[in-house]
Amino acid sequence: MRHLYWDLGETGAGACFEVDWRGSTARVCLMDSEEYQSYLDQEAYQYHGAFFDYSPLTLQVPYDDYWYLIVDSYDRVKNVTVVQLFD
Repeated sequence: MRHLYWDLGETGAGACFEVDWRGSTARVCLMDSEEYQSYLDQEAYQYHGAFFDYSPLTLQVPYDDYWYLIVDSYDRVKNVTVVQLFD
């Protein structure tokens, strides 16, 4: 499974990340470590985010945990940047 990801580490609720990319529609997701492992194992998982056809966008961490940010676009997205706006 090919995807771009950022290990955000221990991140508190309310932290915001801006994601900007060039290319096509992308699924942008925040997943805690348990859900990300399920994603990697191709098991059922849940995430915070959606499919987006515009950028930049801002995602907010919903609760304290260890987080990953995933950009899944089937190899069509180029030049992705992720910036933490505040924590």
